[in-house]
Amino acid sequence: MYKNLFRILPLVLTITLITGCILHNNVFYTPEIALKKDGQPCISIPANEDFFRRKKEFNILSLYVFQTGVGYLWKKNYYDSGTQYYVKNQQCLDFNYHFHENIFYTVEFISIEKEDDEIHRSTQKDWVRYMRIIKKPDGTLQLLLDGEARDYS
Repeated sequence: MYKNLFRILPLVLTITLITGCILHNNVFYTPEIALKKDGQPCISIPANEDFFRRKKEFNILSLYVFQTGVGYLWKKNYYDSGTQYYVKNQQCLDFNYHFHENIFYTVEFISIEKEDDEIHRSTQKDWVRYMRIIKKPDGTLQLLLDGEARDYS
């Protein structure tokens, strides 16, 4: 009986490892967020998304601003309208919402690469980040991203 177990064990371990690697896929991606001079956040696709520097563009399908306990504060869907919204990485997305201080926000958007077939959407990515803008006693603004603080003057 133990001989059969030792024969099957390498096969079971191999299948487990392969299945684990396939199923371990990042569901959400993390956008870059920085504060602009006016105190509003600049939310963008990170530079590393264009690894080969091909100047590729991304089609933004939807933008969302969410607050826990309240729900969606603002949303814009571009896949329902006839207009397409294209951006390049590190370009500020047009979140047409005025963010206030001391409120926890969740910003979300969905993108696909411009060259991708609209039907298949193989490059679709869901971007999510939690943020909060704090005004410190000295008047400077601080951006909290996922619990990490960044100072801006």
